[in-house]
Amino acid sequence: MTSQRERQPVISMKGREIVQVGIVVADAAKTARRYASLFGIGPWLFVDIAPRDMILRGKSLRDGESCVRVALAQFGNLEIELLQPLYGPSTHMTFFEQQGEGIHHFSFGPLDDHDRIVSALRAEGIGIEMQGLMNGAGTFSYMATQRELGTIIEAVRPAPPGEPLTLAPWGHYVPPGPGFVDTQGKKIAQIGIVVEDVDAAAKHYWELLGIGPWTLIDFKPPHVSGTVFHGIPVIHPDFCVKAALTDHGNVQIELLQPVSGPGTHMEFLQRRGQGIHHLSFGLVDDHDDCVARLASQGIEIEMTGMLGGFAVFTYMASQEQLGTIYEFVKNVPGTPTALAPRGVYPQ
Repeated sequence: MTSQRERQPVISMKGREIVQVGIVVADAAKTARRYASLFGIGPWLFVDIAPRDMILRGKSLRDGESCVRVALAQFGNLEIELLQPLYGPSTHMTFFEQQGEGIHHFSFGPLDDHDRIVSALRAEGIGIEMQGLMNGAGTFSYMATQRELGTIIEAVRPAPPGEPLTLAPWGHYVPPGPGFVDTQGKKIAQIGIVVEDVDAAAKHYWELLGIGPWTLIDFKPPHVSGTVFHGIPVIHPDFCVKAALTDHGNVQIELLQPVSGPGTHMEFLQRRGQGIHHLSFGLVDDHDDCVARLASQGIEIEMTGMLGGFAVFTYMASQEQLGTIYEFVKNVPGTPTALAPRGVYPQ
């Protein structure tokens, strides 16, 4: 029997960047306009998609039985896809009914070996959450990796050469001016995913997708201090979040297991279960200005604190306006980090 250390990944996603995050929202048009006004993101393209040959968790649906409104815009290194379920059964409708707005998946985009990847994951017991054909735009496959990876992942089979694109956008929205927050030169540096077991999740990412290696670290006092949650200073002495981090192409993936104490990660896990908790801009020079400008637009601080004595992290409660939490980080000049990894995976 192959040992844990010797086992090779089922498939290798090395060199294949995450190109998109899909956010389920109640109103795609309203949310897109809010992204434009706050961050200056756009132009946005709008299209209503009723896939053909759709399969939802093993059940075939009639053509046109389900429809989702999609708004697309590039945000630095990632495409933001807003998904408003309009009618009929779909993974987006289920997500919205059970969890409300939030990040539904991240996508590797079009892959020439889509079929091989889907087959290899299915052989490992990973089902297809939803699959369908979009005329001229290929076949999308959402893989049911929520339990293993903390979220759904998507791969797309490119359309055959010469197939006409029939998914014509019905709308186009250009931001009327710069956003309240200056995003020039900024990018999404990190995708943060709340999981029930960080070690198991890191192992699954490596064994299924070859994503890693992972740095394992515990965020707890005294290396986390001055934490304020919903405006209330946190005095819980046993606050702890276990984390695993890896750089994958254009973004860092951060897995977060809340262990004890109140905080945004524990609240997320208790209310929603595993899932993508936030998108982070990472280190930014104008952290304080970004926080103040969002606050002026009614977006309060969800949680903030000092990490390792060298950095301040700030999660903004932007879920209602932007569909997810956004994070900003700033350095404390001249202060070395007090954080020390507890290990790496794989060894």
